[in-house]
Amino acid sequence: MFRFRRLAALVLTGALLSGLGTVQAAEPALLPESAALSSGDSWPLPVDFDSLSYDTEHVQDFLSDCEDFQALLDSSASITTISTACMALYVDYLSLYTEYSVCSVHYYRDPASYEADYLAFTFLFTRAGQAYQDAVHGMFRSDSFTDAYAAADGDLEELEELLDDYLDESITDEQLDLMDQESALVAGYWNALTAEYTATLPGSDRTWTREETESDPDLSDEDYWTLLSALAQARNAAAGPYLLELSSLRREIARSSGYDSVLDYYYETYYGRDYGREESEALFSYVKEHIVPVYSAYAAYYAAVCAGEEALNRYDGQGQAGKLAAVGPVIGQIASELGELFDYMVESNLCDIERSDTKLDVGFTISLPSYRSAFLFDSPQGGYYDISTLIHEFGHFSAYCAAPSVNFSYDTAETHSQGLEALSLRYADQLFGEAGDAFRGADLYALLHAVVDGCLYGEFQVEFFDMEDPTLQDVNRLFRTLAQEYGYVYATDSDEAYDWVEVNHTFESPFYYISYATSALSALDLFLTSQDDYQGAVDTYLNLIRLSDESGYRETMARAGFPDVFQEETVSGVGGELSGYLYTDLYGLYDLEDHWALPEIGALVSAGLIGGTGDGFQPSVPVSRAALCTILYRAEGQPQPDAESSFSDVAADAWYADAASWAAESGITTGTGGGFSPDVPLTRESLALLLYRYAGEPSHSGGLSSFSDADTVSPWASQAVAWAVEQGILLGSDGRLNPTGGASRAEAAVMLFRFFSQAAGEAAA
Repeated sequence: MFRFRRLAALVLTGALLSGLGTVQAAEPALLPESAALSSGDSWPLPVDFDSLSYDTEHVQDFLSDCEDFQALLDSSASITTISTACMALYVDYLSLYTEYSVCSVHYYRDPASYEADYLAFTFLFTRAGQAYQDAVHGMFRSDSFTDAYAAADGDLEELEELLDDYLDESITDEQLDLMDQESALVAGYWNALTAEYTATLPGSDRTWTREETESDPDLSDEDYWTLLSALAQARNAAAGPYLLELSSLRREIARSSGYDSVLDYYYETYYGRDYGREESEALFSYVKEHIVPVYSAYAAYYAAVCAGEEALNRYDGQGQAGKLAAVGPVIGQIASELGELFDYMVESNLCDIERSDTKLDVGFTISLPSYRSAFLFDSPQGGYYDISTLIHEFGHFSAYCAAPSVNFSYDTAETHSQGLEALSLRYADQLFGEAGDAFRGADLYALLHAVVDGCLYGEFQVEFFDMEDPTLQDVNRLFRTLAQEYGYVYATDSDEAYDWVEVNHTFESPFYYISYATSALSALDLFLTSQDDYQGAVDTYLNLIRLSDESGYRETMARAGFPDVFQEETVSGVGGELSGYLYTDLYGLYDLEDHWALPEIGALVSAGLIGGTGDGFQPSVPVSRAALCTILYRAEGQPQPDAESSFSDVAADAWYADAASWAAESGITTGTGGGFSPDVPLTRESLALLLYRYAGEPSHSGGLSSFSDADTVSPWASQAVAWAVEQGILLGSDGRLNPTGGASRAEAAVMLFRFFSQAAGEAAA
């Protein structure tokens, strides 16, 4: 738990007192930009992971050493002897922690072979942590220590407060038993999650696994979604009940530590957060308003550009060596110190990103504290994601090796990883060639996904622990309701969602997921900063690692120069700037930067209805009949016309040929004198007429008498213009409609946006 991670500071205090020096808390200072991460002691020691092993007998030895230390406290030993022995115990505890990490890596590589070892070590390591805590607690409570502390001008009241904060609540036998039950339930969840499930279709005896469903080209869309839903429901039915049991158990654990709120217990004791429920709920609200729409826009870009980009799969045929060889130079270009750490990781066998059928489907980095080092683990999925994950996890690895303390908050830790992802996007072309922009879009989409999912699962867990005796169906309904608030759309009509059980953090680390949201927002802010000042962004990131100590996330980020993500202006600013980057940089519509119509144009671009001209968007260029009819044709789903165009001025291979034929068949346009006049600019009234016909010439009660130039509206367009004014599609300026004035591409986009928004509102009603 979090308080165990704070013992090092207390032990070091005791070591200083062995020389009877004055103990003072040192505040980390901002280092010069040129200072290396490797300055001081924050640099890893040589190690070869392949030579490391673990032995549960060492836990028993450590427990005996703790008993010997307690006996030493009861003797007349000097403070120097006691503090020296305590430091030795601390070093042994780090060694035990390292062995536990080694055992954990083996377990995640092959859970079937190492589950018994892992559970046994977890059981014993929990008790070792408690024994170690009791030993340190006893030292600081001993008369010899308090006398020496006072003699060294130490503040006894300050010491008492420190002890109250971190050491007074010893774990009871009851709590240890509850934790053992928790570990067993989590192991049961993993077994349920990783089991193979099958499903059948109505009227069929054949069964499908998930892999078979994903790879069967003969399945209809309806059958595909039916099978996926059935498979998800089967997994949910097996794994979901473990959360219900864990909920009751964790309430008991919280109460046994004096907490009425499970959220407060985990936020404070496990994660050491310097924010609480109020700030979290405010963030959930800000993200729904300012980030979810941007996330949806990036999702559209991902579907249109990234999902089918074969070049993003260029590393699929390469194993660990190939991926490391590709990413290593990028890390070194970001910062030479990071490059040194990457080489150290590779040379020391401190990573495993090879594909294996026995691995659990997770990625993580785990500390090896005896060596001020870490181990990077991933079960590769294929595609660009393997590269992103390697960079992400190396951000964790770097912080474990180079930060002044490993006791940084979880939110800060996730900023280490996601921040490095953000900085790596400068080198996307180096990693993926011509698909560089696709990789940038995919990774930014993933970071936005982390924000949205972090808040979704964060709010889900807040609401879940507020529920009284929920059923699994209640939990499924809760998640679906919240998911829809965060913009997710389901392909089935059920009021339940089943796939939430696949997020293991909900079972293993309750309330953790919000850390992905806070940190991803900080990382996205870092990315936006890097667009104008890349070296400044790198310096901010390296400074974050240098300053990553025991302080809370908000305090650490403020000292490193990041804005506060719990302020609405920060969240809205990130959303707005990312929206602009999507259209001006990724879509290449460079001439829309700061354009007044960007929100409306962007929505149509994301919907696939409108695009650029090959030279930006050209918002001031008049919109043509061909362009407008093509937009409406796309909105209709691009149905195949019954016949080729009869217009004399439409070539069969013209880019707008099908749209022109469809528009004529649908009665939207009759052309001009036997021709389509594709390049003729549309006036405001002719644009209104095309929309009016597309809408089915609906009845209306609108009038034009309030406009001073109403008499200039052409008779053939009067009904359409009156309807467009009534619907808020066509607006005047200074009391004038200017019906015969030209409509630019930007103005047309705004009118189309208003039209489609109005239609969507009517459909929803």
